[in-house]
Amino acid sequence: MEVPLEITYRNVEKSEDIDQLIREKAAKLDGMHDRITSCRVSVEKPQEHQRSGNNYRVRIDMRVPPGKELVVRREAGDGDMHDPLRSLITEAFKKISKQLKKVKGKQQETGRPDSRTPSGQMQTPESDLDLPMDTES
Repeated sequence: MEVPLEITYRNVEKSEDIDQLIREKAAKLDGMHDRITSCRVSVEKPQEHQRSGNNYRVRIDMRVPPGKELVVRREAGDGDMHDPLRSLITEAFKKISKQLKKVKGKQQETGRPDSRTPSGQMQTPESDLDLPMDTES
């Protein structure tokens, strides 16, 4: 990843266990697509007066070239309020993994992951290379 992984907790106590799970899942995604620009993971729980039970939300925002933003949001539904946070995180990463595979597949079909070479310079279309040079002054 070009930008370090960002993990944010809202109304949830930070946990090294959860941090480690998120870092492991993000590292797997980074191995799938070597051009991930950024990845932000938010772990939150609504205010206590809004809902009861263990109703967590997990949101993953990821950017890949050329300007693609992938977003996944998972939350425990009414019937599964007792799902642990770990399973929501795992589900969210599975979902974004599918999106990332789809984007990568489309990029491979076109033959280029983005409009820049690894050095960061713009690619010149092959058709432009075959044009005769104007030698008149």
